[in-house]
Amino acid sequence: MPKVKSLPDDIEFELAPDETLLEGALRASIPIAHACGGRAKCSTCRFWILNGLETCPARNPAEAELAESIGLGDEVRLACQLRPKGDLTIRRLVLDETDLFMTSQLERSVTTRTGETREVAIFFSDIVGFTSISESLSPYDVMYLLNRYFAQTGEVIEANDGYLDKFTGDGLMAVFGINGQEDAAIRAVNAALKTLEVVDRMKPFFASMYDIDFDIRIGLHWGEALIGSIGAIGHERLTAVGDAVNVASRVESANKDADTRFLVSENLYEKIKDCVEVADFVRVKLRGTSDRITLYEIEGLNEAADAEINKTEIREKVRLGGRDWVRLFQAAELGEGDHRVMEFRDYDVVVTRQNGNVTAFNNACPHLRLPLFERKERPAGDESPIPPASKFTESSEILCRWHQSCFDLQSGEIKRWCDSLQDDGTSAGMEYLGDISKNRSGLQIFPCRTDQGYIWLSLD
Repeated sequence: MPKVKSLPDDIEFELAPDETLLEGALRASIPIAHACGGRAKCSTCRFWILNGLETCPARNPAEAELAESIGLGDEVRLACQLRPKGDLTIRRLVLDETDLFMTSQLERSVTTRTGETREVAIFFSDIVGFTSISESLSPYDVMYLLNRYFAQTGEVIEANDGYLDKFTGDGLMAVFGINGQEDAAIRAVNAALKTLEVVDRMKPFFASMYDIDFDIRIGLHWGEALIGSIGAIGHERLTAVGDAVNVASRVESANKDADTRFLVSENLYEKIKDCVEVADFVRVKLRGTSDRITLYEIEGLNEAADAEINKTEIREKVRLGGRDWVRLFQAAELGEGDHRVMEFRDYDVVVTRQNGNVTAFNNACPHLRLPLFERKERPAGDESPIPPASKFTESSEILCRWHQSCFDLQSGEIKRWCDSLQDDGTSAGMEYLGDISKNRSGLQIFPCRTDQGYIWLSLD
């Protein structure tokens, strides 16, 4: 018969044939909680298997359903459902009334996790020179800046299956792979690269509004962490703890001395090295450690990985006239007056046919670097106050939807600048943003041509 040693009780007992662990523990006078009466409707009888996990059968459907709903790791089992085939050493996880209240799923509305070890990618970022930025702005403007930044970066992280762990001042921590996703490492890298793209689009906006040079640093590390819920009862939050978290934070800090924006640890690099382009590497001593380690500066995903992760198209390329040309699509697909938004790593490019001429330009208003066109059409009934798209004029010009600046599509030169701003440079209804009439520059035009029935683009 299987023998069981229970901690912290230091009691040993034997299980009778076909007896559950809960039945045996109660018979041995171990005070094991079982709020639902042993029907797998709560998790109060759960315990941690310290030794003997290999002797345990797979979860039955009732236990599996509950375990999945609250995120129990393989080593955490329900005593009311388990009938082990061999000896076990276990630790009860519900020890007193406080534990009972914390863990009873019958008494709570918040789904949490008890704690499980898992290999994950840890993402840390912070804003460069945030102290000086916050000292130069009003508290309202600091909060506005942070919320604008966190809103957009948070969307990028969640789009890459990341979990937003915490915001601490100007710092952000996220975790990738909480649910065991196999592509967590490359997803974390992609999120970091996309976050830097978001920041690059924000830079002219913040420079115009506040006369600041806005930038961030990002560090990634791959390692084992304990994933679980912590916090006061009713205010729990899922988080990751362990040495991997500390290392990721130090990798992020190493950017300052290395004069880089994005570094990853060697652990993480080994998992994604065939999918990325590396700009450089550095040998450093991380804060609090004595050994030198190698950190890698990631420049981007390679074309195959980008196509897989971001569903981008691998496009044909040729070298002609000293330029690299990328084939876009058949010229016949672009009718008079039509436009398409094409996604590239460094730019979104608008390709349009106006008065018979095909032109291409950066899908970014030169004023505040806001998109001139949406990537996708808005759904019917959308009542957003923002105009859905910029407009083309009959004389091959484009009228920006944000502040009615007008640009020539052939040269990119400014025809009219920010017609909808008020005389003091403010935007009606948003005067608190101050004078945003600065940043006067032309539209960025890219060479494009038609050859063999296709439209080709050069980003050189």
